[in-house]
Amino acid sequence: MTVRRFLLLAILSGLLAAAAGRELTGRVVDANTGEPVARARLTVRFFQGGPEAPEVTLLSDMDGSFRITNLPQGGFQVSCEKAGYLPANQGMPPVNSALAVTIRMTAQAAIEGTVVDDRDTPVENTFIQLVRQEVVNGRRQFQVNNGGGTDETGYFRLFGLPAGRYYISIAARLSGPRAKSMAYPPLFYPNATEIAAAQPVDLKAGDERQIKIRLPEPVPAWEIRGVVATAGTNVGLQLVRQSGNQPPMPSNTETNWDAKTRTFRISHVTPGIYVLTANVQDGKSWPQANTTVTVGNADITGIRLEPVETGLDGTVRMEGNAGQQRVLSYLTIQSPRSGNGAAIDADGKFHIASVSADTYRITSQVTNPQWCIRSILQGGRDVRDGLTITAGVAPEPLEIVVTSHCGSINATVTPSDSPLPPNLSAFLLRKAGDEFVLEKQAYIGGRSADTAPHFSIQGVAPGDYVLYAWPQDAQIEYNNAEYMRQFESYGQAVTVTEDGKVSVTIDKVLAGPGKN
Repeated sequence: MTVRRFLLLAILSGLLAAAAGRELTGRVVDANTGEPVARARLTVRFFQGGPEAPEVTLLSDMDGSFRITNLPQGGFQVSCEKAGYLPANQGMPPVNSALAVTIRMTAQAAIEGTVVDDRDTPVENTFIQLVRQEVVNGRRQFQVNNGGGTDETGYFRLFGLPAGRYYISIAARLSGPRAKSMAYPPLFYPNATEIAAAQPVDLKAGDERQIKIRLPEPVPAWEIRGVVATAGTNVGLQLVRQSGNQPPMPSNTETNWDAKTRTFRISHVTPGIYVLTANVQDGKSWPQANTTVTVGNADITGIRLEPVETGLDGTVRMEGNAGQQRVLSYLTIQSPRSGNGAAIDADGKFHIASVSADTYRITSQVTNPQWCIRSILQGGRDVRDGLTITAGVAPEPLEIVVTSHCGSINATVTPSDSPLPPNLSAFLLRKAGDEFVLEKQAYIGGRSADTAPHFSIQGVAPGDYVLYAWPQDAQIEYNNAEYMRQFESYGQAVTVTEDGKVSVTIDKVLAGPGKN
């Protein structure tokens, strides 16, 4: 045997031995009772090999246990499904030895019931929508969670719900002779036109809640008529009721559009303040127009909508040599009410079409972990955290600079006597005015017998940050300055310089509201 062959065999034997030592064992349990969940379907996806990354599928045993040996190198994710439970996902760090985990599954909740009218007759085709407050991008806001319609008996059922507080919005269509001049206004359960006056439904894991919705007497309804000044025929019209700080309510109106005359008629509109929007599909562009309509005790006529294309152009410039790799391929702008995005072409140009008037934050995914965004300018102004689009005013183009001169953070989580929460992640926040915005995040793996949990964050733009650790599903309002003041002692201040490396220690983990 030659020396070279001997060395190759030795290396191969070492790799196989290392793989044999990488093992994942665990149990699937009910998150509330701690009882084992038998025959749960587990899928393990390994973060290697790109979109063709390998995966393993297996079922938990009768005692909820499972075991996977010879794990490949790199991190992976475990997904778990079982009828009657919400899906569970848990990210895992690279495993160099044996790792034991517990997958906790939460029983789903459901709401079912019937809808009857003011004469106690079942109402079919009523749209029931669930709304709840959730933290999205660090800001608490109303989010549509689930929805469905009633059948011919007025029955509905909404299932697969996580525990929490829900509000129920109702859009019912009146039938019979009264439908010509009357209609039901959009409602929140039981009979409120404002979410502040609605009765919430609190669900615990596994709850099966039954309710009965009795609609009030219908009210006078009116029409909104007008014209859309466009050469296009593919026009979409949307009427959304607006009323303070509450989610848009589903419409129970009827819209008729005449492509020949470019006119529209919206019927069954109850009194209130609405935003009427016209969207036109015109080739690759989407011209848009909107107006506020106040409906009182008469029809609204003579509305004229003139859709225009408000697009946002820009250029991406790179500082450094990325070779043939495209460091930034897509750009997104996001506000609490809307969002849009566009791909970046090979020349670094982009165009975001149909941008509504609003104030946006700009987010993007840098594909090379060593690179970061240095600046986002509009007319020489930094607009990374506050891009304002004004109706009827063409916005100036954006200038984005992506650089390889970024810093990195290596962090250790100080071990404690209690186990770390599952799905623990690090969140690198930076100040934008009086609030925080998320710059980067990283998964924090479990603690082994001889090392503390550690992680790294690469591609960090130079600047001042605060580093926190909390579970991914924790409802942390990091955009709320007043809310975050109570957790100031949990953050670690970090200053990152060009090409600099920073080492920090996190000695406090933020568990979530009411858990610290």
